[in-house]
Formats: sequence, structure tokens, C-alpha cells
Amino acid sequence: MPALKIARIIARLNVGGPAVQAILMTKELQVRGHEARLFAGEVPSDEQSAEYLADEHGVIVHRIGSLSRQMSWTRDLRSLFTLVQLFRSYRPDVVHTHTAKAGALGRVAAIITGVPVRIHTFHGHVFDGYFSSPATQVFVWIERVLAKFTDRIIAISELQKQDLVYKYKIASAKKLVCVPLGFDIARYLSLQTSSHGPFRSELGFGREHFLVAWVGRLTEIKNPLAFVDMATIVSRHCPNARFVMVGDGNLRSEVAGAIRAQGLSDRVRMYGVCRDPLRVYADIDLLTITSRSEGTPLAMLEAMASGRAVVASDVGGVRDLMLGQGVTSDAGTRFDNGILTALDIKKLAEAVKFYAGNPSTANAAGSAGREWVRDRFSHYRLADDLENLYTEVAIQKGRLPITVQSNEELQKTVFENVRRLAPKSTRLS
Repeated sequence: MPALKIARIIARLNVGGPAVQAILMTKELQVRGHEARLFAGEVPSDEQSAEYLADEHGVIVHRIGSLSRQMSWTRDLRSLFTLVQLFRSYRPDVVHTHTAKAGALGRVAAIITGVPVRIHTFHGHVFDGYFSSPATQVFVWIERVLAKFTDRIIAISELQKQDLVYKYKIASAKKLVCVPLGFDIARYLSLQTSSHGPFRSELGFGREHFLVAWVGRLTEIKNPLAFVDMATIVSRHCPNARFVMVGDGNLRSEVAGAIRAQGLSDRVRMYGVCRDPLRVYADIDLLTITSRSEGTPLAMLEAMASGRAVVASDVGGVRDLMLGQGVTSDAGTRFDNGILTALDIKKLAEAVKFYAGNPSTANAAGSAGREWVRDRFSHYRLADDLENLYTEVAIQKGRLPITVQSNEELQKTVFENVRRLAPKSTRLS
């Protein structure tokens, strides 16, 4: 496949799925012979950096000091000017942006400098749960305008794609393509589902306890206080239940205060950021996700690959990760690999209580999830999809000769990947 010069832009490499994807794909594309560079802004002081992962993979991060998540006309204009200079010097064939701020500035800079292939990934979106209605309408309008100058827009789940096309009308279905996440799945598949490591003993919990985890950023959109409220209810009915929150963020002190106020200090531990997630997943029995908005939560995929059951709020693309037809109950909808609930504390508690009282059922759900993700979410598969997509658009824009595959063959490859990865209930025919 012909080599391409690829610039990948992300606002910040904080701990989370988008940063992992940006780093892993930059490295994998380099291994495949492409000249891929990663550009990123600074991680704010109230968030944990994932730049150690770039160091581990030998990925050089080209920093844009003025680029940040916060709104600032002066900093944003400075970032735009810097990106324009970088693109004029680097002359990339492809600009691929991640996250809202980097997506806007990166694409405008690519338009100004005439970059032929412009791609943007929605890992989630800021249209629900982040801003007031008037502000949200402004951001929707901005994304619609930018979409007109973007060659392909990537959604990471089929449900997210449907939202972007039909609910928010960001772009047509022809321009939107579903490319599910990929990560270093082999590490998680190697875990023994029945064994426990040192993590649980570090927390002061024993093998007799049913350990429920929450993994993510302690921010409003991830809704960590809901986990504390849920733990309060579950603790009244399940004496063997214990809880751990892995992550950090601006709500850390508020969450810690809630744990103390509800008398849960002996049952709920706050662990902070863990650079080796395998230690966490090796020792937990259940992962709970309480987010108000999600694209595809990487923590959920990691837990499934580790053979752990999940209880998750029914938001964003989470439903695309649930297996089977689903059976409705007081706790929500029970699927083969876990339970999907409304954003309701009592329902979340009912779902966790069900698995705490039926650990063998939780184990079976974990096994079902592991088998489903095994061949679907490898970072090698993601690199294949992106490489094919870049090449397809580059050929269409006259940047590459049609020497490797025809457009028809490339489109068939992307389509087959999406069809194979989709759950049966939403699979394309």
C-alpha cells in the first residue's frame, strides 16, 4: 500500500479512550510504513496524562502549547496559526482529527493549507449532557459547517452514527462511516477469569467479597457520584459487596466527601489512576458505568475482554456492545454479557445486586462478552480500517494512483468490517 503522510490531531492526551486510540494508531501506521505524526495540546492540571503510553510505544508527541479544551479566543487563534504553519511545513496527505476542539481547529487549518484528505472521529460528542441548549445548538451548527469540508466522518458505533446522521443532522449517511474502536486486546484475553491478583488485597478486600469497579475520569459527564449513591443502596442488601473507583479528575474531593458522608469508607476505595489496567480487571467481579454520555467506553471493552460482566447506563453507543436479545426486568434489560439500565440510581443498584447475589451468572456474562470482543476490537483491525479509509479517499481525491485496490474493493473491505462487527440486532444486510 502506498505510503501516506498523516497528521493526527487531538486536544489533549489525558487518560481515556481517545488518547489510547490516537497513540496506538500513530504507532501502528508508522510500523506499516506511513509517515504518521501525532500533534497534541497540553493536559490540564486537574486531569491525568496518558503521555506515558506514547513513551512506552516510542511515539513522539508534537506539542501545541496553546491547544486546550477550554474556550479561549486568543489561545484558539494561536493554535490555529500554529497548525497552519505546521501543515505548510509538513505538507500531510491526510489530517485526522480527534475530539471537538482539535477537530474544529485541525480541520480549519487543513482547509486553509489545502490538505487533500480530511477525516474527523467523533469519540463521543458534546451535543448531550455538556452545555446549555443554546450553546449546544451553536456547536451543532459548527459541526454541520465543518462536515461540508470533511471527506469522511467516523462514528465509533452504529448508534452514534445514526444520531449524527438523523438526530443532529451533522452530515449525510454517505459521508459517515462506522469504524469501531481497537485496542491491545491480547493483553486482556490473557487474564485468567477465575484468578485474583494483588490489587484486591491492596484495597483491603478478600476473595470472599464481590468487587464492583468504576473506571474513568472523575468528571461530571462520567457521573461518578451516581456510583457512590448506588453503592450505598447495594451495601444495605449485600454484605459481601465491595467497591473501588479507579481514576482521577476535578470531582475527586467531592466524591471522597460523599463516600465519607454516606459512611462507606470501609466499603468503597478510591484508587486513583492505574497505569496497568490489567491489575484492576484481574481482581474485579463487575464493572459499572454510570456515564451521562458515551461514544464507546474503552473501559467496558477492556472489562469484557478480561471476562468481566458489566452494568452500564443506556447512553450513546453502549447498547451496541450488548449481546443477545435482552430480557426486561426491574433492574433494566439483561443481556448475555451484562445489564443495561436507565440513568436511575435504584435501577443501577438492582442490577448490581442481581450479580452480587448470583456470582456464577456474572461469570457466565463475562465469558460471553470475552468471546464476542475477541476478534472484533483488535487495534490491528482498526489500523486496517483506517488505512483502507485513508487510501480510498486519497484515491478519490487524486492523491494516489489506483494501483493497490479499486475503489469498489476498498469500499467493500470497509463495509465488510462494519457488517462483521455490528451486533446481530443492528447488523447491515
